[in-house]
Formats: sequence, structure tokens, C-alpha cells
Amino acid sequence: MEEPIKLQLYFNENIERENQKFFFQYTWKKHFTELKKAITYAVVFLALGFLPIKSLNLGPVAIIFKYGGFLFVGYIFLLLYQYFNTKNKTFKLIEEQIDDLRRKHDEISFITLHQDSITVKNPFNTINCVWNKTQYKMVDQYLILNMVNNNFIFTESEFKENEYKILLDSLQHYSKKEK
Repeated sequence: MEEPIKLQLYFNENIERENQKFFFQYTWKKHFTELKKAITYAVVFLALGFLPIKSLNLGPVAIIFKYGGFLFVGYIFLLLYQYFNTKNKTFKLIEEQIDDLRRKHDEISFITLHQDSITVKNPFNTINCVWNKTQYKMVDQYLILNMVNNNFIFTESEFKENEYKILLDSLQHYSKKEK
């Protein structure tokens, strides 16, 4: 790639909203596995603490299981509170960002592919990163581009013609694929 390649991004508020909501759910997916574990532990601890199982005869240890079960139930409620609180705040921020982008939609957003780096520019910031610090991941139809701890989410519909394929080919050739 001798000359830089410039790929223009087209703003569509519905696509942007969908991309941001997808990324929120994607980042919270690991917390749901933690929630599942907490529910399992709570059920087991409460069952051992409250159900009279004659063959186990836990005696005073059953009290420890009761308290442990209640601690896990509290932890479950904490995780649920964090999720819903963060979800409300994030979705408000998404709407604010979309309003800001709508006001500035006449400014052009683009990706520039250089021999040794990639640049993503939108109306609010410009991030330039060398290829070996750039990672990407494909999840369903979404491309998650990670550059110096900044994540960008793209779909094919944001690009014209074959520009999405050019971006994917460059990422596969120059950057690292996340696992």
C-alpha cells in the first residue's frame, strides 16, 4: 500500500444506535456468566442450608450455608442493579452522542489506511494507531476495531461499494485478530 487509502463512513443514526447497543450487550456478556454462577451457588447453598437432607446431616454447618446463600442472593441483586443502572446511563449517552452526530453530520468521518498505521476520524476525535497495536474481531455482522483501548464498531452498511472489504483485507493483512 504505497498511497494511503481513504474510506468514507456514512452516518445513519439507526445503524449507529444499533452498533452502540450491540457493543453494550457484547461487553456485558461476561457479567452474565458471572450472574449464572452466582445463581447456581445461591441455589446450592440455600438448598444445603434449608432442605432437611437426612443423609448429609450437616448440623450447625447448615447455618453457614444459609448465610452463604443469602450472600450470593445479595451479590445477584448487586449485579442486576449494576447492569440496569449502567444500561440506562449508557443508552442515555448513546442518544446524546447520536444527537451530537446528527448536528455535525455534515462533517465527514473516514478511515485512512497507511502503510504503517490506521487513522479513524469522526467529528469528535481522530485516532491514529500503528498496525501492531491494532486488533479486530468479527462478531456476527459487526466488526469491532480496537485501537489503543478505543473501540469502534462497524457494519458493512456504513461503507459504500467494496470499501468494507478493503478495510477487512487490510486488517487481516496488517493487524492482529482478537480471539
